[in-house]
Amino acid sequence: MQKEKLRSFEIAAAEISFLIHATEDKDRVINLISSILLVDKHEFESENLLGHWGNEIAMIKCKLKGKFANHLASTILNSLDTYDRKKMLYSLDDYVDDKGTLHLRLDKQRICESKIQLSDIDSIKIKFKPRLFFSRFKQDYVLEFRRLLGSND
Repeated sequence: MQKEKLRSFEIAAAEISFLIHATEDKDRVINLISSILLVDKHEFESENLLGHWGNEIAMIKCKLKGKFANHLASTILNSLDTYDRKKMLYSLDDYVDDKGTLHLRLDKQRICESKIQLSDIDSIKIKFKPRLFFSRFKQDYVLEFRRLLGSND
């Protein structure tokens, strides 16, 4: 039933981004994140940056389209626990921008422990851009995301 709902309201693209600090094992973190989010580790691109104090930081990014973006959305939304699901349902307006893009932040440390959980600290940022459909109003997108989230309750 979830797949039918994602077909009627499709995610056109997804963007994943996160930082890896010099104290973290870059390959290990990417492997863990790719295995939990079910994204091929070769899809991730790395850009080396310097932090405020001259420390090395890697900016990791991944862009997915079509069925791969839909699959990521399904994986994440189906893996949220009851608390995170209800938190999103009650404040979905805060997660969706005026263009209908859903913005999530997942706890990087918890993902490395095989748990998908919302967090604003040391997070993996994910943007889900929906395929434009019947409306350009934010509230219509919010309703569609609410329907997807509420489908597992």
